[in-house]
Amino acid sequence: MVNFNPFARRETHSAQALNAYRILVPLTWALVVIVGIYYSIHSPDDVKKSKKIWKQADKHKTPFSQNTTVTGIYWILLLLSQLSYVWHLFSKDVAIVAPAANVATHFILNNLFVFSWILLWTRNHFWGAEVILIAHLFNQLVAYWRHQGLPAFVHLSTIAGPLAWTVTALFWNGAVATHSHNLPGRIVANIFIWVIAAVGLFHISVRQDYILGYCFSFLTLSLALRQFAVKIIALQWIFAFVIFGLFTVTSIYISSTKYYGRDTLFRRVAHPESADRERQPLLNDEV
Repeated sequence: MVNFNPFARRETHSAQALNAYRILVPLTWALVVIVGIYYSIHSPDDVKKSKKIWKQADKHKTPFSQNTTVTGIYWILLLLSQLSYVWHLFSKDVAIVAPAANVATHFILNNLFVFSWILLWTRNHFWGAEVILIAHLFNQLVAYWRHQGLPAFVHLSTIAGPLAWTVTALFWNGAVATHSHNLPGRIVANIFIWVIAAVGLFHISVRQDYILGYCFSFLTLSLALRQFAVKIIALQWIFAFVIFGLFTVTSIYISSTKYYGRDTLFRRVAHPESADRERQPLLNDEV
């Protein structure tokens, strides 16, 4: 009996599995792109008082709302980076295609979760959308800890980018669902914003993951800018800028240690091919 586990990590994959991934990955990616563009331009016709994706974000001003322009740029860059992942999946080189195929099932689920979230978010089903984000986060965390040593662009597009978005979106969507627009809601948010910092810094530090750090930096900058616009006399935007600074400084430091072949205390790490690796660009590192 064949033990089939689509989430397993393998050195090689069957032609049947690769063909399935090469169909489902681009198909679900295109689904997110098409639905995302459509609901960025149109509101759902089947539900009253429904809103476009970004109009919904502007309507609900919560302590976790992000700047729609900055977050929109983040999503454009993420979706474009995922084209690199698709290229890895279609490569003829087993060393390239194997790690890409290992995370294919997680990536397909990622796209289906994002698709479902868009449908629920635009239709005011915020609690349903929150459940989707929780499931999405679980999928991303499993992928994050199970599949290590991925090429940088595969890690960015399939794990780090979606994970950073899901963590911040979980709080954003949750604040909308709980109507956290009042003073008590903002006070609670002043505490919970540090959960984002703790989750992000833990993963960045343990895995020395500067790519995830830059993703969190991008999104916390978006959060800080939006909170400054929402309420100037408040702690939320100050905390958000501080957390943005922590993510950025930590990521720059870790990326510099990797580039120069040193550990977190900046001591030289001896590797047989260290001289060759030091001459490689950061994007060729494995995360």
